[in-house]
Amino acid sequence: MARRTRDPGSRHRLIAAAWRLVAVQGVPATTVRAVAAEAGVTTGSVTHYFEDKAELMASVLRYNNKVAAERIVHAVHGSTGLDAISRGAQALLPLDEDRLHTWTVWLAFWGDRGAHRLVAREGRESGYGALTAWLKHAFTESIARGELPATLDPAHETDRLLVLIGGLGVVTGGAPQLLGPAGQRSSRMLAEHLGQLSKAD
Repeated sequence: MARRTRDPGSRHRLIAAAWRLVAVQGVPATTVRAVAAEAGVTTGSVTHYFEDKAELMASVLRYNNKVAAERIVHAVHGSTGLDAISRGAQALLPLDEDRLHTWTVWLAFWGDRGAHRLVAREGRESGYGALTAWLKHAFTESIARGELPATLDPAHETDRLLVLIGGLGVVTGGAPQLLGPAGQRSSRMLAEHLGQLSKAD
């Protein structure tokens, strides 16, 4: 095991350095040596906090999920029901450079075969699983409040919305030059989708 962390701030700086590198060059090229160079420290400083690259990459993905979750929490603060769903979904879409960075990191992990188990584990614990549970609750609340028809299935609508968000995120996340136009289309398509739900029979 890696030795006990003495400075949480130093550990965070290493994770942030690795996070930046993954977004630029992907998971395979983000080596311990590369992270040390990016952070301006020795490789020994990295291995002091992380047993190996796998532990470091797990921390990067966990951090990326945390950034996305905090963005959603901030966006939906004080809102409920359908408004919360709309705000939360908007917070996930890559509509600016910060959110695009989050998607770029996700795409880097999703596209790396060696990271599939890591993605699945972290997704269950702090990523996709937590988001799915929150959206299902929000849809249930929206139906109970009469904002959405009682005939809708919260679980099914959660899956549909996540597919829409994922598709929009992949399109923009894979083509940063389309950030502006794609972002506008993404917002419009999301609004259209939620608007159609409220009118469904």
